[in-house]
Order: sequence, then structure tokens, then C-alpha cells
Amino acid sequence: MQAFKFVFTALLLGLFLVNTANAQTAGMVKKTAVTVAPAVQSATFQVLGNCGMCKKTIEKAAASAGTTSAIWDAEKDLLTETFDPAKTAVDAVQKAVALSGYDNAGYKAPDEAYNNLHGCCQYDRSGAPGSAKSCGMENEGAGH
Repeated sequence: MQAFKFVFTALLLGLFLVNTANAQTAGMVKKTAVTVAPAVQSATFQVLGNCGMCKKTIEKAAASAGTTSAIWDAEKDLLTETFDPAKTAVDAVQKAVALSGYDNAGYKAPDEAYNNLHGCCQYDRSGAPGSAKSCGMENEGAGH
């Protein structure tokens, strides 16, 4: 009989401890970690040009594509941009700059856009990056 009392007491104590543990965690919510992308990114790429007027046009084109800042270095032919990747991308900025007349690391400017640049802004196109894609403007009206 002594053994029975001991087992019964141990069983009741075990049930009490389990109930107490459940009561302590009943209102708790498990948190999960969330990875958040950086709000702002930056990129630098080649953009061909010549002068201060080019700088103004290039930076304005980059801004129109959604950059938070864009600075073109005329000596190095480099555009450094900062942007929110949720709003724009490097590819969109490169395309906007090309459509304004400036060959860059991503796109070759359409001939019409280049020819519309002021005379001092018509840079030597032989230095255009070889991997630049066409903006798709050259073939308009050609049945392609």
C-alpha cells in the first residue's frame, strides 16, 4: 500500500508540473526572424560624355529613373548612383541614361538620341562598352 501511495503522489505531482508549465507559455507567441533588404543601394558604372552639360543631362536622366542621388564624374566617365531597389534598378537607370543620348555599361544610346546632343556633348563613341545592349530604338519602323 505504501508503494501505491508513492506512485499516486508522484503521478499527481507530475500532472501538476505539466499544467503549470503550460499555463506559463499559454499566451506567448513565437517570434521569427525576418531578413530586411537594405533600404538604399549604390552602384557605379561607365557613362561616356564630355562636359558639364553632359553631367547635367546624365544626372537628370538617372533621377528620372528613380535614383535618390546620381553623380557623374566627367574625368573618369563614371556615374555613381544610390537608389531604393524596391523603386528602381541599375538596368532601368542605364536605359534612361542611354535614351538621353549617352552610351554606358548597360546600353548603347540610340543614334537619334546621340545625334540630338549638343555639339560639345557628342563624345567619341569608339570607347563605348562592347557589352552594351541596344535600347531597341534603332529598329523602330524597320519592320522588326
